[in-house]
Amino acid sequence: MYRRFGIITATLVLALALPLAAAAAQQAPRNFVAPLSGDQEVEPVDTNATGVAHFQLSRNGDGLSFRLNVANIAAPTMAHIHLEDPSGPVVAWLHPAGPPLDPDPPARFNGTLATGTLTGADLVGPLAGEALADLVDEILAGNAFVNVHTAAHPGGEIAGQISRPRGHIGR
Repeated sequence: MYRRFGIITATLVLALALPLAAAAAQQAPRNFVAPLSGDQEVEPVDTNATGVAHFQLSRNGDGLSFRLNVANIAAPTMAHIHLEDPSGPVVAWLHPAGPPLDPDPPARFNGTLATGTLTGADLVGPLAGEALADLVDEILAGNAFVNVHTAAHPGGEIAGQISRPRGHIGR
């Protein structure tokens, strides 16, 4: 009788655990990446500059931490998240943390250009006053881009779409 009770209990536990595990796996992803290059600009830029932006959504969804790394870029003045394409409306500042533009950008830059955590309060343009979840929805829909602007290319020198990392499974 005890063996039969154990089998029934194990079956019930497994039956309850599987839907919970499936629901957890379907939660919104937390990690995103944007590889940056000149050919991803709306009007491609011939440049040796490259970069990558990494994003991680907090567990409660209220913060999106980021690290923006660039290489071989001259005089970076600003970096943003844009909607629609790299020249679309700005929805968040990455570098500097907010306006105005850097009046004296470094001549050549390699390394981490910016780090921080975005919240709903940091959203501007069409997402101003909205929740951070609205930006995450735009990322998941493929509508968010990072664009790094320079003195030589004020419209942007390197850009890239924010998406889930390749091969990323689950959260």
